[in-house]
Amino acid sequence: MSATIAQELMNARNQDDLDRIEREQTQCLKTCKSTQQQLQAFNDFSKARYQNINKHFETHTAMLKEMKRDMDSVFKKLRKIKHQLELKYPNEMEQVKKRYPPPIVQEDD
Repeated sequence: MSATIAQELMNARNQDDLDRIEREQTQCLKTCKSTQQQLQAFNDFSKARYQNINKHFETHTAMLKEMKRDMDSVFKKLRKIKHQLELKYPNEMEQVKKRYPPPIVQEDD
């Protein structure tokens, strides 16, 4: 197939047709190079933005993990205080529980 096309081009006597084909190929090459440059610029921009956003994401993730540890510590201390109050003041704590039932909370592992 490619040999046939090459043979046809070699046998072509019309120089205008050959010049037109060469111009079209040159224009196609320019378009491809321009597109490649634009894609490379976009990839460079995307890489820089990703690195910036990724740093923020990692910082925020670390902050959320620290906040969760702090909250777990606070709730643990509150449970300990409630338990001590129940031991020291059982009747009063029972009245408080009836009036303000504790919320149902799902524990994360």
